[in-house]
Amino acid sequence: MKNWKKRTKITLLLVFLIFLALFAALCWKKRRGIYNTYMKLTNQEIPYSVKEKRKKMYGDYEQKLKVSMDMDNTVSIGENDESAAEIETEIPTEETRVAASYDIDQQIQAEQDNGYTWEEPMVIQNPYQIAPLTAVVIFDTPEECGVRFTVKGKTEATDISGEVEPAVSHRVPIIGLYPNEENTVVLELLDENGKTTDTQEVKITTDSLPETLDDVIQPVKTSGESAYELTMVYGQSTTFPFAYDCMGDIRWYLNTKVKASGIFMLANDRMIIQDTSAQVPSADKPQTTNFYETDYLGRTHTMYYVAGGIHHEVIEKEPGGNLLVLSSSLEGHIEDKIQELDRQTGEVVNELVMGDLIKSKYEDRVDWTHLNTVSYQPETDTIIISPRNLESVIKLNWTTKEIQWILCDPRFWEGTEYEKYVLQPEGDFNYHFQQHTAYQVSADLDGNPDTVEISLFDNHSVKVRRADIPYYDKTKESYLVVYSVNEKEGTVQQIKKIPTVWSTITSSTIYDEDSNHIFGMCGHVKGSEDKRKGMTYEFDYDTEEVINQFSIKTTFYRASEMKIDYNDLAAPMEVADNYIRGELLQPTKTWKWLWTKKPEQTLNDEDVTFHLTGQVLYVGTYDHRISQIIFHGKKNTYVYDTTNMRLHKKGYLQFYEHIPVPLQGLDADEYEIYVMYQNEFYDTAQTVAIK
Repeated sequence: MKNWKKRTKITLLLVFLIFLALFAALCWKKRRGIYNTYMKLTNQEIPYSVKEKRKKMYGDYEQKLKVSMDMDNTVSIGENDESAAEIETEIPTEETRVAASYDIDQQIQAEQDNGYTWEEPMVIQNPYQIAPLTAVVIFDTPEECGVRFTVKGKTEATDISGEVEPAVSHRVPIIGLYPNEENTVVLELLDENGKTTDTQEVKITTDSLPETLDDVIQPVKTSGESAYELTMVYGQSTTFPFAYDCMGDIRWYLNTKVKASGIFMLANDRMIIQDTSAQVPSADKPQTTNFYETDYLGRTHTMYYVAGGIHHEVIEKEPGGNLLVLSSSLEGHIEDKIQELDRQTGEVVNELVMGDLIKSKYEDRVDWTHLNTVSYQPETDTIIISPRNLESVIKLNWTTKEIQWILCDPRFWEGTEYEKYVLQPEGDFNYHFQQHTAYQVSADLDGNPDTVEISLFDNHSVKVRRADIPYYDKTKESYLVVYSVNEKEGTVQQIKKIPTVWSTITSSTIYDEDSNHIFGMCGHVKGSEDKRKGMTYEFDYDTEEVINQFSIKTTFYRASEMKIDYNDLAAPMEVADNYIRGELLQPTKTWKWLWTKKPEQTLNDEDVTFHLTGQVLYVGTYDHRISQIIFHGKKNTYVYDTTNMRLHKKGYLQFYEHIPVPLQGLDADEYEIYVMYQNEFYDTAQTVAIK
C-alpha cells in the first residue's frame, strides 16, 4: 500500500512537471510570459502596458540616478530671447526666428524712414531671407493714397494682385514672383475712391529654384483658371513648401525646411510652421516640440513649445482664438493626445488622452489611434477627431468628453461598448479606410437643415489593422467623400464619393463653398507609372468633372489655398514681450544624498552639442543615445530622464534631435551638466549659473 501511494505521488509529480514544462514551452513560443499566457487562455485582454514592456527596445536606458520623470509635470515658458541673459554660461546662444525677423524688420523700417520717392522707390527682394519669390517696395507719396501691385503672369488669369490701405509712407509687399526671371510688377497709386492716379513698372529679378523643387510640379490637365489664386503644397518629403498658380508655375516657396506635417493655416492669413529645431524622444519617431506663427514674407511673430510634441494638426478653436493641437502622451503611446493651448501664453487649458476616452482591444500598439485631424464646432462645444488607426471619425463634447457619435463601418465596433455610438448607414455605402481630414462642412450640401455634412479623404488603404477588418475591399484607389449625418436619428448617408489615384497615407479633401469646387490633395501616390509621388485635383462638385490636375514629384502632407492679408504684410512687426510661449517637460528634482561622485570621463563635444534659446537648453544628439541629463549644483540636483520613452523602431536611431530642456524651474544655483550617454556616465564640461 505504501509503495502504491509513493508511486501515485511520483506519477502526479511527473504529470505536474510535464504540464509545467509544456506550459513554459508555450509561454516561450508565444513570447508572452506566464501572466500573458494565462490572460490569453482565459480570454482576457492583455493590458497594453504589459505588452509594451515586453517588446524589444532600441537605444540606451541606463540611469545614474534612480528617478522617473512625470510626463504631466510641465513648466510654463513665457519669455523672449533676452531672457537668456539671466543665465551665466559659456554655452552659445541661438536666437529665435522671431528675433531674427524683428531685427530685419527694424532695418526695413529704418530704410522706409529715409524717404524714398515714388519716382525712385527702393526694392528689397527676399527681404526676410527665407521666401525668395517675395519682395517689398518702399517709397513715400506727398499725399495719402492706397497702392495696388500686380505681378504680371504668363496669362491674364495668372496675374497676382494685392492692395494696401492708404498711407503716406509705403511698404508694399510683393507675393508671386516667378523664379529665374526678370519679373514685371505694375504699381498703381489709388485715390480715396479706389481709382488709379498714377502707375509705373518695376523689374525684379529672381534666382532659379533650389534643386529639390526642379520639375516638382507638372500639369496633367489645366483649364487655365482655378478657384485658388495660389495653391500651397507642403510636408513629408516636400521639405521646402511651395505654391503654384493655375498653370502649374511655382510663384512662392520657403527655402527653410519644415517637419513632416509642415504647415497649418490660420484665420489671420498667417501660417503655423512645424519647426525642425527641437524634438522630444518617443516610442516611435522623435516628436517636434516647437512651432512658429509666420507670414508669407517669412516674418515669424510667435514661437510655441508643446511638451509632448506636435503632429498632424494645429488648428484654431475659433478664428483668432485658442489653438487645438494634436500631441503625444509619450507614456507608451504616441499621437494619442489632444490639447487646447491658450493663444496668448501657450499654456494647456484643456486636454484629452485617447486612452481615457476609449478602452478596448484596439489599444494594442504604440500608435494605436494615430490622430490626424481635430476641429471645433462652437455652437455645440464639440470636437471632431479622426483617429486613423481606429478607422473612425468621432464627435465628442470638448468639455465633458462624452462621445456624440462614431462614423465607421459598424462591424469594427461590433461587440464593444462603443457600438451604441456608431451611426447607422442609409442608402448605398462604401466605408472609408485610414481616412484623413475629417471636417464638418459649413455649407448645406444635401439641402436638409436637419443634417450636418462631413467631408474627408478616404485613403482606402489598410496597413495597420488587416486582421481586424477582413472586409476591406482592396480597390486600390482613394476617394473624396462627403457624408450627411442626421445626429438626432443617429443615421448617415454617403452623398458624394469621387475617385482619385490611390494615395495610401497623408492627403486631404477640401470643399470650397464660393466656387462649389472640391479639391483632392493626394500626398502619397502608390504605384504611379511615372514614379511621381503626389497628385492634386480640382473637381466641379456637382458634375465631378476634373477642372485642374497636377502631378507632384515628391510626397507631401497636405495642400491648401494660400490666402494673403497684404495689409498685415505691409505693417511693421509688433512682438509681444512673451513671444516665446508654451510648456515643456520639467526636470525632476532629486535629493543630494542620492549623489555619487563626479564623472571620471568627459564627453567629446562632437557627440553631444549644446545651445541656449531664451532659458531653454537644447541638447543635440542622435535619438535615444542620452538617457539622463543631470544638473548637479552646490545645493540642488535635477534630472531630465528619458528612460520611460522606450523606442521600438530601430530606424529612428538615425534621427538627430535637439532635446529642449527648460531651466526655468530650476532653483538658483551653479550647475555642472552631466549625461548618461550610451549607458556611460560623462561630464560634459558645461555649466550654467541660474541667478
